[in-house]
Amino acid sequence: MSIAGRESRRARVLQVAYACGPGRGSEPGAGWHRAVEAARSFDVWVLCEGREFAGPIRRHLEAHGPIPGLEFAFVFKRGYEECLQCVPGLYYFVYNLWQRRAFREAMRLHGQVGFDLVHQVNLSGYREPGYLGKLDAPLVWGPVGGTQNYPWRFLPEAGPLGAVAEALRNVVNGLQLRLSWRVGNAARKAAAVLASSSTNRRDLGRALGIEALVLSDVGIEEIFGREAVVDAKDPGRPPSLRVLWCGELSPRKALSLLIKALARLPNDVPYELRVVGDGRLRSRWQRLARRTGVATHTEMLGKLPRPEVLDQYRWADVFVFTSLRDTTGTVVLEALASGLPVICLDHQGAHDFVTEQCGIKIPLSTPGQVVGDLRDAIVALARDPDRRREFSAGAVARAEEYLWSRNGERLAAIYRQVLARPR
Repeated sequence: MSIAGRESRRARVLQVAYACGPGRGSEPGAGWHRAVEAARSFDVWVLCEGREFAGPIRRHLEAHGPIPGLEFAFVFKRGYEECLQCVPGLYYFVYNLWQRRAFREAMRLHGQVGFDLVHQVNLSGYREPGYLGKLDAPLVWGPVGGTQNYPWRFLPEAGPLGAVAEALRNVVNGLQLRLSWRVGNAARKAAAVLASSSTNRRDLGRALGIEALVLSDVGIEEIFGREAVVDAKDPGRPPSLRVLWCGELSPRKALSLLIKALARLPNDVPYELRVVGDGRLRSRWQRLARRTGVATHTEMLGKLPRPEVLDQYRWADVFVFTSLRDTTGTVVLEALASGLPVICLDHQGAHDFVTEQCGIKIPLSTPGQVVGDLRDAIVALARDPDRRREFSAGAVARAEEYLWSRNGERLAAIYRQVLARPR
């Protein structure tokens, strides 16, 4: 179709988003919000996995009515694939089988609709780029993540098995990014490659020689505010710094760094720590907390429903993010949206999210130095409530940059740039 013809109607976009569902977090939530926001400016068809997401999407549309400009089609994962996906090492094999069937459905839809642009959306890991580059339409791929590695110096924080797994992943990750023919081919064919963070952008550039655009793979729906939650257990407690940590208790999240830092706090800095999440290193880190004396100040809350997690953000004075390997980190955005100052490691996704106006970023030097810098940052905020208030205001302002509405505007601008180029 000519450019004039396209300008007479809204452009037609196909998004392939394996995970897409309303009211969900992580990849499904990102897939859903990206589709909804794109439909404000374009006519969008979304191909997603049917076994998990068809029911929730249909129920949502029945309850709230159709979304103008947005259509869904489902490609169902087969029963035997559900079993295979649970076998270690076969997850991406099964995911590839789904992508092949999704491509066949995409070809059928393209023959009926005639898409002006196709977008390979998620899962965000770079290892499976899909097959949309074979269609006669410009391709957008991403946001792409998963290129980041676990810092070698910090492997002891992962525990023996975790250290072996992360070391192997580092080696395989570097080789796969550079040697995978399908990854390189998709990157060369794409009219635009979107990187989830500046780290991913750097890695893609070094390995594949491309100039990716940074667009966060996560966002937030709203600013949650800073209404304080009264501690019903002890309303008369003496003032202490309320520290919150959220995440999976897994090797890459490195809760141990925070525990060691809290163990080194001076006696005149009282604190309370709440840990939200669960995982296979829970027992290991509980033993570390008992051994260092941190356990007497700590509540391990396990996994919580989302409304209760939001209550924990409101309870806290500061949020600490110690992850050693994360594409971005949804919990960091949620903390900022709750007006929480953030202390984090200065690398990967958190490096992009947190600024000098909303938190303290710890240089990734050595484990011992990081523990000391974490301690100093916690002491500084505990002793300076005015600085915490300044960071709180800065956190809300920063979170507004990552509202899904803003994310959608950026994506729409990228679509328009791609569509404006000669075919």
